[in-house]
Amino acid sequence: MSRPLRPWTLEPGARGYPASLTDLRPGERPRLHGLGDRSLIASVDERPAVTIVGSRNASGYGLRIAERLGHDLALAGITVVSGLARGIDAAAHRGALEGGGGTVAVLACGPEVVYPASNAALHERVLRSGALISEHPPGTAARRGFFVRRNRIMAALSAVTVIVEAAQPSGSLVTADRALELGRTVGAVPGQVGIRVAEGANDLIRDGAHLIRDAADVLDLLYGVGVRSPPGGPAPRSAPGPRPGPRLDPDLAAILGLLSTGCSTVDQLAVAAAVGARETAIALARLERLGYVAAEPLGGWSRTGLREPE
Repeated sequence: MSRPLRPWTLEPGARGYPASLTDLRPGERPRLHGLGDRSLIASVDERPAVTIVGSRNASGYGLRIAERLGHDLALAGITVVSGLARGIDAAAHRGALEGGGGTVAVLACGPEVVYPASNAALHERVLRSGALISEHPPGTAARRGFFVRRNRIMAALSAVTVIVEAAQPSGSLVTADRALELGRTVGAVPGQVGIRVAEGANDLIRDGAHLIRDAADVLDLLYGVGVRSPPGGPAPRSAPGPRPGPRLDPDLAAILGLLSTGCSTVDQLAVAAAVGARETAIALARLERLGYVAAEPLGGWSRTGLREPE
């Protein structure tokens, strides 16, 4: 069993209490109970933080995007904030940890309480390499009303909130609304039309939220288009492009290329490639083994972050 870390508390107005939380109404400014790296909370006033939230029932596409965003933003020196829920939240935290950066989990229970139980290992990783915070003291169990209320903290902590897949209505959209109320910037990742978990994010973009394709788009919102470091400040580590995968033979490369044209099902790809459905299905299975594509929960295929080698 790992050695437990010492809990800490931050009162509003105390040294190290994030100034960004004072933008909340006086009655909403929380006393923070935390575990992990206390300095990570204080640092959000000096270096930007980005909140990434989304559906608990995310698609494979959404999970990959959230993890990649978390990874690349952490690699660029950005603190990634999320709620340690299943789905998009967990993927964003995992990505930030893999990127070697700081991540803050805002919980709807005591900071040492593991919820959901399936995130026990991730809770431990955030504890060791980031910070777990809550307005609730240790020992407090998660309750239904706590989840919506804690969203104001995630919105206030960060300069930018990014929504990656959210149904209508959802807690993630509440976070976006609170961010807008606080004068923060809101972005959303476009999702597949007709998929319920993408409706909220697509509606946000329709209503004026910034379209987010990758970490570079988020960095543009933080520092200005084409700028990758704060004015007068240290340049963050640049976020890398997609990893190269193994070399492909021409037939596989052709099927992979067609996935970028809007074709996603076996039948669509077979027609576009002018080959049989069986051959197309075999090609997709090979591409999946190589890490280039992934099957979507509702059918069809999508590209992963792997790119073909030069």
